[in-house]
Amino acid sequence: MHMICNVKLTGKQKARQGLAWFALFCACLGFSPATADVIEVGANGTARVYSGPTLFLGDTASPVLKPEPKVPARATASAPSKLIEPPYPLRLHPTLDAYVTEAATKYGVDPILVRAVAWQESRFRGSAVSPKGAIGVMQLMPSTASWLGVNPHDPRDNIFGGVAYLSTLLDRFGGDVRLALAAYNAGPEAVTRHRGIPPYRETQNYVKAISERLSIR
Repeated sequence: MHMICNVKLTGKQKARQGLAWFALFCACLGFSPATADVIEVGANGTARVYSGPTLFLGDTASPVLKPEPKVPARATASAPSKLIEPPYPLRLHPTLDAYVTEAATKYGVDPILVRAVAWQESRFRGSAVSPKGAIGVMQLMPSTASWLGVNPHDPRDNIFGGVAYLSTLLDRFGGDVRLALAAYNAGPEAVTRHRGIPPYRETQNYVKAISERLSIR
């Protein structure tokens, strides 16, 4: 059984109902509601402020929300979806490997990439010193270590500094692993200046060796 009731609306309710139908009419036509604040003064003198577009229905007021635009995820260039660990003639010491994992997790770099850089730089040796003066496992130059605030002679500091530096290079070159590797070897300014991998034999061989080891195209 259906019951039909006649409901008498007050002046205030009629006004709200009118506003509701007007808002719905505008929405159907694609009009944007006004963004000015709405002030409602009650019978007892209290005031309410409705900020932004508001839809009034009965005794309730609901904000009219717009959907947030979706931001596309940034693509990572020159890197496979997952790096495959190659075999090395020598094994990284477990303590140093733990530092690699910890630093890679902290700075968001694949530990497989970090180990590949460490092998190419120093063959996993903390005592390795390059002809240019780079020190240890990931071969930090003293000036780079100073800029990073790490001690290159301390194994943990050395690895954390190297991974932090590699992370900044990946960010700078939009996730392009080959460009980040070139910058790690020759410096980011050289990569920027040459708009790609610099034409230095050492740098090109460096990038090629790691890219082939990790199957990076």
